[in-house]
Amino acid sequence: MAVEGKRVDVEKLTNFSAKVLEKLDVPPEDAMVTARMLVASDLRGVDSHGVAHLKPFYVKWIQTGLINVKPDIKIFSQAPATAVMDGDQGLGFVVGYRAMMEAIHRAEITGAGFVAVRNSTHFGAGAYYAMMALSRDMIGISLSQGGRGIVAPGSRGKGVGSNLISIAVPAKKEAPFVLDMATGVVAGGKLELARRNGTPIPEGWAVDMDGNPVTDATKVTGGTGGILPLGGTPQLGVYKGFGLTVAVDILCSTLSRGLTVPERESGPSVQGKANHFFGALCIDSFMPTDEFKKRMDDMIKAHHGLPKAPGVDRIYLAGEVEQETEKHRRQGIPLHPKVIASLQEVAKELNIEYNL
Repeated sequence: MAVEGKRVDVEKLTNFSAKVLEKLDVPPEDAMVTARMLVASDLRGVDSHGVAHLKPFYVKWIQTGLINVKPDIKIFSQAPATAVMDGDQGLGFVVGYRAMMEAIHRAEITGAGFVAVRNSTHFGAGAYYAMMALSRDMIGISLSQGGRGIVAPGSRGKGVGSNLISIAVPAKKEAPFVLDMATGVVAGGKLELARRNGTPIPEGWAVDMDGNPVTDATKVTGGTGGILPLGGTPQLGVYKGFGLTVAVDILCSTLSRGLTVPERESGPSVQGKANHFFGALCIDSFMPTDEFKKRMDDMIKAHHGLPKAPGVDRIYLAGEVEQETEKHRRQGIPLHPKVIASLQEVAKELNIEYNL
């Protein structure tokens, strides 16, 4: 059972997270961009990608030199709608934010913008970047290459990326459609939550080095096993999930001249390294935006109106549960006691006030 701890004020949590990063010489604007994205994940109920990662991921990687807090981010482009960005090992949130804004700016001019990114680092939850397009009446696309976490069909141990796909589409009165998914049976963060809560994972999520099912998330660490691709088995379509994993890596890595996950060396020196791909489609370059949004509303209502199985009150589309969670959590974000302890520890280590 998940443990729900103290509820924390959204603004205080954002400002605290930014102060932690500023203490590590992250420029104030970049620190705030990162803090807002971390807290946005917790607001939407994606606890696996929120402030729980502040100390063990980003603070640690900055302190060990795996993240460059003042990167020289460069853009290479020979075309009006596309570009390649080199993130210079900067904070993935900062690199990702700039790349998505670049895609949006190009879409404003040409109708569509796409940016492939190399030499970045872990950028948190992918939905935030795709959702950046919503307020501009665009469809947003966000892909990222994760670290080794997936077991390729027929292989032993983690060999390919725990990659992600996120697509955000605006509607008129209905909630936007926001797909945010891993190409594995489950996101790696779900195993992290299971370890944090001391709960077993369902059989079919992960396997050991010999392909045997694992239900203890603590045993899926290092090179001892990994998550299965979406589908899980050949009979249930594992090659579809594996195909999506490779496709994301092609767009993020091969297209940007970065290394795909199997091409990279393993070990602590590559922790957090990632490549990304971002896209923005201007709706009015296809059809009038208002007409499109009305059509989205009709489509969403049609799904809501499908016959329901016994005991089901509502059919949810991607992003609707997260939107409901955010409305509830605006009054305070519940943080696991272990996450609270982690934030208290980093405040003490960096000699900043803990006021949550």
